[in-house]
Amino acid sequence: MLPLEVQAEVDAPLDGLPDSKETARKALDELTSRALAYRTGPELKALFDFMRRFPHLAPYNAMLLHIQNPGIQFALRAPAWERKYERRVNDRARAYVILQTMGPVAFVFDLRDTTPINPKRDLIPEIATNPFPAHGQVPPGALQNLINACLKLRIIVEAHDLAANLAGNVVRLGGPAFGVALNSKHSEAQRIGTLAHELAHVFCGHLGPVEEGFWPDNSDATKEVREFEAEAVAYLVTDRLNLEIGSVQYLAVYLSDDKPLPNYSLDNVLKAAGKIEEMLRGTFRIRRSQRMKAKHARN
Repeated sequence: MLPLEVQAEVDAPLDGLPDSKETARKALDELTSRALAYRTGPELKALFDFMRRFPHLAPYNAMLLHIQNPGIQFALRAPAWERKYERRVNDRARAYVILQTMGPVAFVFDLRDTTPINPKRDLIPEIATNPFPAHGQVPPGALQNLINACLKLRIIVEAHDLAANLAGNVVRLGGPAFGVALNSKHSEAQRIGTLAHELAHVFCGHLGPVEEGFWPDNSDATKEVREFEAEAVAYLVTDRLNLEIGSVQYLAVYLSDDKPLPNYSLDNVLKAAGKIEEMLRGTFRIRRSQRMKAKHARN
C-alpha cells in the first residue's frame, strides 16, 4: 500500500463516486506496482516534467495521476472546478484516484472533462496553458518557513561563509539531532535547493534513523544512490517552485540517457519532497502517531 501520510490538499468527499474501501485499496495496490516502471532516465524525466504542472498536489498524488494518464492537463476535485474556475464536470467523465487525508482516496477530473458553466466566461488555470513559464522568484518567507520547520525535527540550520564551490553539508550531531550548513554567499533560491538536498539525505535515511521513526534507516545505501536521491529531491522541489538552481546538471547524465538508473527508491524521493514542500509552505505538522512514538521513546 502507498503510505497514507503523504496527502494532497483536497476538498470534502465527492458524492456519487466509488467509495468502497476494498475497491480503493485494490486500485492503489495496482498503481503502486506500476510505479516501479520508472527505471530509466527518460522515464523519470517525463514524470518530473509532468509533476511540475501540479504544484497544488503532493508529489505522490502527481505521480499517481501520471501513472493513470500522462496526458492529463490539469486535475481538480469537482467542487474545486466549480468554485475556482466556474467549470462543471461532464457526465461520464473519467475520475482519477489520488490519496486524501483520512481517505483512503479522493477523485479528481481533468480539464478536458469539464465545461464552462457560462459559455461566455471560460476560466482555465494558467499553468494548464503555460506549463513551463519563465523561472520565478522564491515565495516570500519560504526559506524561513523551511528553517523553522527543521527545528521541530531537531535539525539546526545555519549559514556560514563557505568556499564558493561548497553549497553546504549535513552531519549528525548525536542522537536524533542534525546540523546543516548553508553557504551564506549563495542566493535564497540556491540555499533552498541546497537545504532540500541536505534534508533529503536525512529524510531518505542516509544518516540513519531516529527513535521517533520519522524516516527509514538507509545508511547502507551506496554513495551513488544517496547522491541520486538527494539531487532528485532537490530538483523536484525547486522545479515545482519554478526556481533555477543548476542542480539538474548532476541528474542530466542520468535523465538524458536510456540506461538503468541507480537502485534508488522513488518512494523515498517523493515522500522527502512532499515533506519539504509542506515545510516550505509553513503547513508542516508532526502527526499524532509520530508524537506518540516520540513520547514513548522518551519514557
